[in-house]
Amino acid sequence: GYFECLGYSTAIDSLAAVKKVVYEDGVLSMQELLDALECDFVGREDVQAILANAPKYGNDDEYADSIGLEIDRLAQQFSARYAKTLGIRCDFRMVPFTSHVPFGRVVSATPNGRRAWTPLSDGSSASHGADISGPTAVLRSNFNTKNYNMSQRAARLLNVKFSPRCLEGEAGTRKLVDFIRVFCDLRLWHVQFNVINKETLIQAQQHPELYKGLIVRIAGYSAYFTELSRDLQNDLIARTEHDTM
Repeated sequence: GYFECLGYSTAIDSLAAVKKVVYEDGVLSMQELLDALECDFVGREDVQAILANAPKYGNDDEYADSIGLEIDRLAQQFSARYAKTLGIRCDFRMVPFTSHVPFGRVVSATPNGRRAWTPLSDGSSASHGADISGPTAVLRSNFNTKNYNMSQRAARLLNVKFSPRCLEGEAGTRKLVDFIRVFCDLRLWHVQFNVINKETLIQAQQHPELYKGLIVRIAGYSAYFTELSRDLQNDLIARTEHDTM
């Protein structure tokens, strides 16, 4: 069996923001943070900007990644404890498929600056737009947050979106091969790619009749982009598009 994790980096980034902004730097009080979350940052965009600048998972950032490592450890201990009680093996897993989108629709604003009712982060990917240090840093954060001395875990699903220009030609192919080799060297589990421009996805959403053959990678499966729900389309559009490697 599996103990499925949804919003892994949403949780990491939210805890990192509270720890850094409220408790360590004192830039915001806890009440100011709670008030901003309650109104979904409407009229408190200044607070949202402060939270957005806090340390973020997906950037090989020790501050954020140390919190992710602790979440991973506690989750595996939870899995082991209840697996023993139930007489089964129950592993901690990060393969939400598309469930991070509908679950996000019932989760209000979070301290990482995420607006209410929007998708949570997916799998072991960074929060939407938070991975600003390049795709290799995303791999490093995945590595930094795995307790390799523990075994009560299963797959981590990582989605990476590249622009076509980034992987263009023979040089681009070589970069992708090197990226996959780093992924293997770090003993990570599951990575999948979309190689497409954000503008193309937006055009496909606006003019679906012109893009009926556009196939995208979701989470362990592929699908026609124009047949996806609008929420899931927006989730794909919002993912960071890495233009360099």
